[in-house]
Amino acid sequence: MNLSQEQKINRSQRLSMLVHYILIKPLAFLNKNPVILKTGSFHLVYFGLFASLGFMASVSTFFFYLHARSGIADLNLLPIALSYAVGDMIGVKIFYFFKLGRAFFQNPLSYLNETTMYNQGGLFGVLTAGVIVALVYDIKLIILFDALALSSVLGLFFGRLGCCNYGCCFGKPTDSLVHIVYTSESSKIIRTNPELYGVTLAPTQLFTAYFDLLMFVVFVVLANLYPADGLIALIFIFAFNGFRMIIQKHRFIEQSDLMNFSRVATIYLFAGMIIWTAAFWAGGGGLETRAFQAPLTPASWVAFMNTTPNVLLSMIIAGVLMFVFYGLHGNKLGTHINLSVE
Repeated sequence: MNLSQEQKINRSQRLSMLVHYILIKPLAFLNKNPVILKTGSFHLVYFGLFASLGFMASVSTFFFYLHARSGIADLNLLPIALSYAVGDMIGVKIFYFFKLGRAFFQNPLSYLNETTMYNQGGLFGVLTAGVIVALVYDIKLIILFDALALSSVLGLFFGRLGCCNYGCCFGKPTDSLVHIVYTSESSKIIRTNPELYGVTLAPTQLFTAYFDLLMFVVFVVLANLYPADGLIALIFIFAFNGFRMIIQKHRFIEQSDLMNFSRVATIYLFAGMIIWTAAFWAGGGGLETRAFQAPLTPASWVAFMNTTPNVLLSMIIAGVLMFVFYGLHGNKLGTHINLSVE
């Protein structure tokens, strides 16, 4: 090995170490224990807390964007927030049942009781709820899609931190200095793949969380610099699904992963473009810029929250619902309730 090759390896190792200590190690504590409370009849897991925080952040961002763009005076906030919560809960479950096919009907109660959920299904459920909301309240679809995209990436950031804590969506074994290790017997990864105990894994959940946060920052900056309806949603379609195809190469494939997530991302990309194009032309076409009614800044968001108490109420009620749905397990982790099924 010549000196230049050694220098390249050392440079790569130093870069990996820097990435690990700056981005991964500060959050590595998240994987220590996924359980908040354990009793003889139920568990509470931290994932419910992350899901709740993410959804509340998403709800506040969604309404704030609509407020800044076109106003929310005519909207019934709580029903809208709850419709998104229900859409998400149905979506994350129905993808699993759809992929099970006929097997689902052989033991439906058992499959319904499993906490297996698919994030991409949740996005589809939220989108479906969003289209209904747009039609009911006569909101331009292209504006609503922007609001959904901006709010969803913030919610997804918290959700992926929850994945890191719970031990799902984990990466493949790696020799890289950039890694994460699971040793808690309550973590999903150890319960389903005990051979991965103490193994260094690619921190795919944290990579995805950082990417979601980056999208949120980029979208806010872009909206302030070039406030054109539809631009945020358009970039989201390509960025979210494109990144999903890339990160999937580094994710560990479990036996319970019935779907090819990269293929789903490809389908979502093309379907998203069709839906976006239809909404774009229905809204008149053209990415013409127009100023927001209120600036997209932290100070403006604080003022909005202080003057719109119904948003906070909607956040809390929907957040509690999401905490129960995602955080409450039965006496066996991975099940919703205590249910004896033959």
